[in-house]
Order: sequence, then C-alpha cells, then structure tokens
Amino acid sequence: MLEEFLKFIQRHELFTRNQRLLVGVSGGIDSVVLCELLHQARVKFGIAHCNFHLRGGESDADDLFVSTLAMKYDVPFFRNDFDTKAFAEEQGISTQMAARDLRFKWFEEVRLKEGFDYIAIASQLNDDIETVLINLSRGTGIRGITGIPVKNRTVVRPLLFASRDEVKEFAKEHELQWREDSSNDSVVYFRNNIRKNVIPVLKEGNPSLERTFQQNLERFKQVQELLDWQVAEAINTSLHREGRRTVINIEALKEYNPLKLFLFEILQPFGFNSDHVENLIHVINGIPGKQFFSDTHALTVDREEIFIDPIVDEQSRDRIQIEEDTTFINSPISLGFERIAIDNFELVKKSNIAQLDADKLEFPLLLRKWHPGDAFHPLGMNQRKKISDFFIDIKLPLNKKQETYVLISGGDIVWIVGHRIDHRYRVTEETKSVYLVK
Repeated sequence: MLEEFLKFIQRHELFTRNQRLLVGVSGGIDSVVLCELLHQARVKFGIAHCNFHLRGGESDADDLFVSTLAMKYDVPFFRNDFDTKAFAEEQGISTQMAARDLRFKWFEEVRLKEGFDYIAIASQLNDDIETVLINLSRGTGIRGITGIPVKNRTVVRPLLFASRDEVKEFAKEHELQWREDSSNDSVVYFRNNIRKNVIPVLKEGNPSLERTFQQNLERFKQVQELLDWQVAEAINTSLHREGRRTVINIEALKEYNPLKLFLFEILQPFGFNSDHVENLIHVINGIPGKQFFSDTHALTVDREEIFIDPIVDEQSRDRIQIEEDTTFINSPISLGFERIAIDNFELVKKSNIAQLDADKLEFPLLLRKWHPGDAFHPLGMNQRKKISDFFIDIKLPLNKKQETYVLISGGDIVWIVGHRIDHRYRVTEETKSVYLVK
C-alpha cells in the first residue's frame, strides 16, 4: 500500500517530501492509517485534532488517543476545543456544517502560523463513492459526480486511492489502534444509510465496485475539465459585473450549446438548481421582469439581459436550520418537532400539523419564507405544482402569502407551513416512524 500511496501523491503532484503537512486526525481508522503511511514515507507532518464536544466522554477519549498518537510518532501536536452547538445556533447552520467550518478555519490558522505547506485530510475511496451517490440522489451537474477533490488549494487528500477494506487491511497488518465513532452506525444519517444499505447491494452486482468507480471518476473529471474551459469562455463573452450585480447578455450566451447545460454551470454557484434553469429556459425569450430565487440570490429576466443580485441580509434572517434533535423554535415562527413510532401514530387531518415519514427526511431541515418559483407535490397529487399556483387554488390572501414559510428537506419542500404537506413525504403503510411538526 505504501508504494501505491507514493505513486498517487506523485501522479497528482500533491506535495514533495521536503514539504510539511498538517494532518487532521479524528482518531478514526482513516486518519490513523494516513499518519502511519506518512511516517513510513518519511514525510514531515504534524497532527491537529478538534474536540467538538458533541459525543460527551467519547469526544474526550478521542482527544486523549490522538495526543498519544502524536507522541508515538514524535510529531508536533495541536488541539482545540469548540462549542460546536453554540456556533451552529449562532450561525443558523447544522452541527455538521458548523464542525466542518470550525475545523477547516482552525486548520488553516495553524498551517499559516506554524509554517506547514498543506493540510492533509484522510478521505478514502469509499467516502468518494458515497459523496457521488449522495449528489446523484439530490440532483447534480457533472461536477457533482467527479467526487471529492484530490487537491484543493492548500488541502490534499492522499488517501483517496484506497478503499475502506484496503485501509482496514493495512491497519490490521501493521497492528494499528484506532477509535470508533458510534454515530457512524446510525442509519438516521443519509451517508451512513448509503454506506450500510446501498453500497453492499451494488457490490453484489459488481465486486470490483470501488475500482470501477475510481475509473469512472477519472473520466468524469476529464469531462469536467473540458466543460470548465468552455464555461470560462462563455463567462468571458457574456457576463460582466456592475457592483454586486452580475449581468448576463442573453444573446451572447445563446451562442453556446446546449444552452441549458451552460446556464446550469453558470448559475449553480449562485445557488440555482436544475428546476430554476428549466423554468428560466421557458421565459428567457419573452417574459421580462420574471424573477427566480435561490437561498442566496435573486435572478431577474430582462429583455436582453439577466440580472443576478445577492439577497439582502434582512431577508436571510427569516430562515433557520432544524437539527434532528430540535424540539421547539419560537423564531421566526413558533413550531414544535417530535419523532414518534408508528405504533403511537394517529392520523390528524389539520392544516397546522404536518405528519411526515421520518425516514425520508434529510437533516438538517431548512425553514424559510417561500419564494416565487418554489414548487412541491401537494398531498394527493403525483404532479409537481408551483406554490404560487397552489395559493391561487386555495384563494390565499396576499398578506397571508407574504408571511408563509416552507419546510425543506434535501432541497425538497416537504410542508407549506399551515397549509399542505408534500405527497412524497406522506405517511404510508411502509412508514416506520413519523416526524410531527405543529
């Protein structure tokens, strides 16, 4: 495995042997194996560990284990404590996102202060596969199926060539010790569900799944590189900035085909998705003034140009992320949340209560005001319907429309708060637990 490790580093020009790496070490098997490989390769490295205090005594035990690991390799050790839940609440983001933001911000601070050349993260091939499957399930462009970047500015991932089984085999062969994260066993998390239930089925059909994926990812990355070159050309010829506003010349952009693909690649960084692009294609030639909204930007179609403006901060205050363990919020509106077993479930037909299939939800949920262009599948319908049309159907007054919120899971609107749930997330005979919101 050491030989493959060195070849992978050389092929992707990740770093040289005289450069110093700051390795993010959780104590899990992947980061422990990465440290051992770097040690065998005689690469200079230091260890950085974050204690997010999310798992009580387990977090403290991880902390102690990683400090001992640094002593074993006689390398510099850096650690930091974070009040992750408080930061997540303050920023209005999930604890997972908070942990990631805190981790990488601190890693970069240590890298700069202590003179390390790169931050090394122990992502491996199965992490890559899981990421691609998650992106495919949510809807994505080419970039979403190219996997995790091997090198991204100052972050390198030299273990991406190795499968989870290969990592474990190496660890056992070298009698390495590591820590187990109990949360990795919970199928409540979407990634864990894919790891435990989806990938084993795929491997039954193709025992060489990891290598097949690895070859495909290389091809996809080459396609993305070609597309990036063409999109960059389209941006240079059809886009310009006016202060904080981005302006797209419609006729110039139409020179690039397929137009839908180029629009998606250009608009995706602004938070717009394939549904937005699909709707935009239909109005781009004849409905000036039509607007679309992502969570961060507003897009306005004019006769000859498209304007993209950031949503002002005042608007972004009316949004909040709902963690899986959240039981109540009182801002921007008051809502209670409860997960109940199907045995204790009793159907209630009230518009101010949402009863959803808990296992279909992806946390954190997002609560925000509805936007023009939003759509869902109203309960009782298998067809997609714009919320604006739904409001017309139920004759909702304008003042009520302006104050209506939507609850979102993985990009899907699962409940127009106080009105109707999404048909795809209803409780069925297959439902095992119910997520109650009222």
